[in-house]
This record gives sequence, C-alpha cells and structure tokens, in this order.
Amino acid sequence: MTRIILYTGKGGVGKTSMAAATAVGLANSGKSTLIISTDPAHSLGDALNMDVGPRVKTVFKNLDAQEVSVVEAISSHWGELKVYLAALFQSQGLDPVSAEEIATLPGFDEASHLLYLNDYLKSNRYDVIVMDSAPTGEALKLLSFPEAMSWYMEKVFPIGRTTARIVRPFMKPIIGMPLPDDTVFASMDSLYKNLKKVREVLIDNSITSIRLVCNPDRMSFNETKRAYTYLLLYGYPVDALIVNKIFADNVGDFFLKWKENQREIIKEIDESFREIKVLKVYLSDEEPIGREYLTRLSKKIYEDSDPMEIFFKGKPIEYYRLDNRNYVRVKLPFAKKESMNLYNKGGELVIEIENWRRVFYLPQSLSDKSPGNAEFINGHLNIELV
Repeated sequence: MTRIILYTGKGGVGKTSMAAATAVGLANSGKSTLIISTDPAHSLGDALNMDVGPRVKTVFKNLDAQEVSVVEAISSHWGELKVYLAALFQSQGLDPVSAEEIATLPGFDEASHLLYLNDYLKSNRYDVIVMDSAPTGEALKLLSFPEAMSWYMEKVFPIGRTTARIVRPFMKPIIGMPLPDDTVFASMDSLYKNLKKVREVLIDNSITSIRLVCNPDRMSFNETKRAYTYLLLYGYPVDALIVNKIFADNVGDFFLKWKENQREIIKEIDESFREIKVLKVYLSDEEPIGREYLTRLSKKIYEDSDPMEIFFKGKPIEYYRLDNRNYVRVKLPFAKKESMNLYNKGGELVIEIENWRRVFYLPQSLSDKSPGNAEFINGHLNIELV
C-alpha cells in the first residue's frame, strides 16, 4: 500500500522545505515518490528550483511533483455538478462569468485535492506520496471536509434526490430554473464514495502520518498545540513534530537573547510532545533550493531515521468496554475544558472545541447508543455510551 506523509504548520515555518526535503531524500533512496502541493500559495516549484504546475511532472528519477490547480481539479472531478450549478445561477439572472465563479462552492477546492490523492492511490504507482499541505487552518478544512460531506450525503442527499425525481417533470416549466438530473446526483454519489475512501486511508495510522512543522517561538508553538488537538479530534494520526529554524551554538551576540528564548520554548516542546517524535533542524545560511540542498536537509532532519518509518502509532479515538458499559475516549491533549462543548443531537455525539466541531458517527456495533455522562481527565475526554 502507498505510504502517505502529510506536512502542515503555521505559514512561514518552512513546511514546504521540510516536505520537499523528505520527498527528495526518499527518491534518492530508491522509493518511487510523488510530492503534491495543496497550498494555494504554491512554493514547491521554488524549493525544487523548477516549474512544476498543475500536471504531474518528473523532477528526476523516482521523484514526480504536482502543484494542484483548483480550477483544473474541479473541472476533472466536479464537472457535471459545476455545469448544473452554473446553469442554475444563470437562470436567476447572473451573467455567465459570475455564475461560473459562484458555482465553485465552498469546500470544492479541498475536496478536489483529496480526489487527486484518491486517483494516485488507486493507480498504486508510488511507494510514497508526500503532501505539502496548506497552512494549519486550511489544512484542517481540507481534512475535515470528507466528514462534513458525509453528514450532508447521509441526511440531506437521499431526500433531495427523491424530491428532484418526483417534481422534475412538471416543476421546471413553472419555476423557470433547471432541476438536477440523475447524472448530477450520480456525480455527487461518486464523489462522496471516493472521499469516504480517502478519509479511511488518511485516518489509518499504518498508512498515513501527519507531521507538524513549527518554529521555536511562542506564537508558532501555541498554534501547533491547537493544530495537534484538532487533528486528533478528527481522528488523524500525527507521528512527528519538526522544530525548524533553531539558532546554532555559534550564533552572534546579537541573537543570544533570541537563542535563549528558543532554548526555553524547545524545552517546553520536548515536554509537551513526549509521545510523538520531535525532530530538530538548525537554521542554515544556505537558501533552501534545489536537489543538492534538499538532499543535505533531509539528512539533517532525519539523521539515521527512515522518513518512511511510522514514529508513533497511537489511536486518537478508542472505543472500549468497562464494567459492562461502553465508552469512547478522545485524546485532546491541549484542549481547555472551558472552551469545550459536548452535546447529544438526535442521538449523535457532537464535540466542539473553540471554532471546530465534529459530529461522531458511532461504529455499527454501537449505532443504537447515545452519548451519556462525560468527563475530561488528563487530556482525554471519556464519554459513556448508553
């Protein structure tokens, strides 16, 4: 099975350099490697010192690269649906250009990136796919989209499909707007199934590893803690943290105070992320561009470790039974109790942490259960299912 390694972090921390160096190192070792940039502000081509573009391009032997184009991805994967939406908006008086723009609904771009990934997994062409994801907030939207779509497809889609089939013959002349035909619904259904498969792969800790990148400064450290918590909330496996741009020991006097601040934060990072692997990369006086530099950088990041290795294989979410009672345990290491909201909505478990919300779909064996009492202890949310 193709291995997936996804990098994310706050903008400007060096995420693209870490991803590119990993891909180059793996390709050099003989692994058939694809690196994909899903960051709207692509800089992968800059790191590789070549034009990459929206189509897969060979960088050198064993290494291919792609900077995903949202426009091209939507055209490839959302064709029928977008055509229908554009026609719908034009029927309401919008000009064709505006209708085309609005037809790209929120979430389309995130879904398109994942559908590309699904295509490459099906082909089984690569040993490893390295993903240079967008900065933290956008990456979380990308990873949470399949589950959000699941709710829509299971709750709303069947009703919409049935209604459209019934009313289509006599409503279109009356309301003066196009109603979706079966090809649109078939397209939606296919997209849903493909996204569901991608999510199953992305939460499988034997296949996928998410690696966070941060700098040793307070703002970056705090955002990394939040990102780690949110990724675990959605069940995604984080196996490593790369601390980038550390000042070397021979730094000049001007930077001594900064170096001392870095030392304190790195100590906190080591204590806070004991469970996963923490890798440290020192600030270089070279520009991080080209194969030779990225080869050296890969060795600095991983030293004697294999980048393909799974550094931590814990489960963010576990279902267990104790004293004849069923429970679910969600690992949320840096969540604050006062910013957490937990409730039962129509028998579904909903967890909210600040601006992020997840609706849990219980396993088939527990589908008749509803969330009951809950307690938050030592970074774990334990919920009884009754």
